[in-house]
Amino acid sequence: MTHYSRKKNRGTSLIELMVGIAVGMIVVAGASVMMTSQLAEHRRLTLETQVQQDLRTAADLMLRDLRRAGSWAVPQNGVWSPGAAAAPMVNDYADTALTAAHGSSILEYSYSRHKDRGRSTGATPIADAEDNIMSSSTEKFGFKIEDGGILKFRIGDRWQPLTDKEVLIITAFDVQLKEQQIPLDDLYGVACPAGSASSPPRQLLRRFDIALTGRAAHDARVQRTIKVTSRIRNDQLLGPCS
Repeated sequence: MTHYSRKKNRGTSLIELMVGIAVGMIVVAGASVMMTSQLAEHRRLTLETQVQQDLRTAADLMLRDLRRAGSWAVPQNGVWSPGAAAAPMVNDYADTALTAAHGSSILEYSYSRHKDRGRSTGATPIADAEDNIMSSSTEKFGFKIEDGGILKFRIGDRWQPLTDKEVLIITAFDVQLKEQQIPLDDLYGVACPAGSASSPPRQLLRRFDIALTGRAAHDARVQRTIKVTSRIRNDQLLGPCS
């Protein structure tokens, strides 16, 4: 009876205690590794979302402004009509410039910045005469990469940052111009001289395919690319020989 009681009340041996501690440490280490992995994955997903949103915001702002390229105050004056006292005006805002520097595209264009009047009275806005002819550098716009990864927007003679280098670094800005010319022979009432280099009159359709690539400033492995397409809504007329 005494021998049985001593055996029943015997405590945990040192070996059993060490084994239990070792097993517990293994479990804690595994949980720590899992938690660290989850935190790293959450951080990576957060950075990916931020980079994606910043690129999308920059692309949307770019498309919204680029669609205005070639816009001017009185487009009706560029269309010929029977009995018109004056010849159709030429749209000075129609041209766009696509160049490259250091392997990155530089896109420049212009449009009229209309000056509205009578807004408080509900009258129809009227554009000043100076808005019909591009005579001010404030009506020039564009996009390019500068200062080691900042997407900049041109407003007149100044280039303003559109992205924050401390958060997003733009690594590539590639713009491709696609053009299509539509002959307007049937719509042009004046015969062009034989051998004229500018005939026949043509309508120029333009489309820009833009690829914008950026990476997170705090993790170079987090990189995303946004591809967008914008058609210039204000078509350009080429080759009138009158």
